[in-house]
Amino acid sequence: MVCQPPHPESMEGLLRLREEVNQRGDRCLGMLLAGVEIYTRIGREMELLDVMRKFAHDAEEMVLNTPSAAELKKLYDRPDTDGPKQD
Repeated sequence: MVCQPPHPESMEGLLRLREEVNQRGDRCLGMLLAGVEIYTRIGREMELLDVMRKFAHDAEEMVLNTPSAAELKKLYDRPDTDGPKQD
């Protein structure tokens, strides 16, 4: 499930609600609301990690046989043997 980032006012409202519930002494509901807050805050980071993991897996094929910088320099610096011969 793709979630949009929560609006800052929504997160502030959730925090205020949790504090009010804790002040009333309802610790179980306060704990539940804290869990919702944590889930909401880290949900986006988990989605980002999944996207990054998928990209790393897909990118492996792209770079698997790519020459290193040293190999490219060696190719660039070698004399051109395919050019026209000069007499």
